[in-house]
Amino acid sequence: MAKTFIFAATGDSIIARRIHGLHNETLTPLVQRIKRADAAFTNVELVTPGPNTPAAAEYGGIHLGMPPYVLDELKLTGFNMFNLAHNHALDFGRSGLHDTMKEMRKRDMLFAGAGKTLGEARMPAYLETRGGRVALIGVASTYTAGAPAGATRTDFVGRPGINPLRHTLTHLVTREQWETIKHIDEATGTAAVAKRERAFGLSRPGKDRSDSYTFLGHSFRVSPKAGTTSSYNENDGEAIAASIHEARRQADYVVVSLHGHEGPAGQINNEQPADFIIEFARACVRAGADAFVGHGPHMLRGIEIYQGKPVFYSLGNVMFMCEQITRLPSELYDLYDLPCSATPADLFDFESQDPQGNPKAFHADGRFWETVLPICAFHQGRLNRIDLYPVSLQLGERRTRRGVPQLAEGEHGARIIDRLAHLSQVFGTNIQISKARQQPVGQVEIPGSSMPR
Repeated sequence: MAKTFIFAATGDSIIARRIHGLHNETLTPLVQRIKRADAAFTNVELVTPGPNTPAAAEYGGIHLGMPPYVLDELKLTGFNMFNLAHNHALDFGRSGLHDTMKEMRKRDMLFAGAGKTLGEARMPAYLETRGGRVALIGVASTYTAGAPAGATRTDFVGRPGINPLRHTLTHLVTREQWETIKHIDEATGTAAVAKRERAFGLSRPGKDRSDSYTFLGHSFRVSPKAGTTSSYNENDGEAIAASIHEARRQADYVVVSLHGHEGPAGQINNEQPADFIIEFARACVRAGADAFVGHGPHMLRGIEIYQGKPVFYSLGNVMFMCEQITRLPSELYDLYDLPCSATPADLFDFESQDPQGNPKAFHADGRFWETVLPICAFHQGRLNRIDLYPVSLQLGERRTRRGVPQLAEGEHGARIIDRLAHLSQVFGTNIQISKARQQPVGQVEIPGSSMPR
């Protein structure tokens, strides 16, 4: 293992076209920083289905089917470690996922989080670098029904898919509220329906106790104060910890990637991670991970230095080009009641603005279009430095430029780092901003670090 190892991390890459051309010179400074790293990670939030592969009826919000050449663009950007466990992995069914893995293998792109069986999806992938051997484990807590891979038995073949982290949301209610829920369940007949389904094996048996109850698929527990909490599945956690333990013995550095949209109280796509994500990230570090990289909510979440290791709860988007997809299935047009004559541009116009022309959804919130590029420096196996380079995805530009990343300069860049510093305070993380140059840089305080600034 070399004395120094440099790791660059990013969140979701949703790329629909070629971006390394003469008209994207603003991309170059960002690419240069990524390419200086020994290992550079991104989440490939797309699939590359074959031309005759049909779209799935259930999908992750929009069918992110892209031409295979976008994978070349990711390599040109400098990325060499990729996650495939996410909620769009089966947008074009298992055939689409198979096509994607085939195209990535053809390009010698190292990926984790998906495979022909659950065992394969959970396996670490290994990257050889000048700074040492790096293992990557990919996981998703947000995914469509049927996306998790299946295990192989001696008498039955496994199922292709992704490496899942199942989790449970529990609503905390007072005793009076709990009694009311039970009364509604019984009075409406839904309790009898659930009981009948369990009797015929159509749903898993409940775990109702004197202080808990399952109503319409939701778990409720008696508590002095109302609220919501979450926890991850112990079996999944133990299996992933076993993968980390394997990687710890086979590599110099271990990176765990989690794709999770979940926030507090069952919300999605916000700045705070769900309880179970915090719990899982820390468990991964205790199991031997050197870095935890979260993504999914499409916006930044805080940074924690846990037991001397970096935990990025979400790095948002680094490429966000949903609007530049050229072919979409009929379900998406039906969703907006658009006619058969509608085109992708019509759909994206409808999706991005209200009837008065005001931006809505992702376009109404600049946080979805800002992120940071963390450059982590390890010295003799220990984290010594994290520099945070602010990145803009150019909200407000034309659709042909929007979603393409560039380093954010001046006050814009400083605001991005300030916001991340605020989000990180709850985890006890201190982030300072260097404004000596036009390019602001955030510097994370690492307890016990001796590397000179």
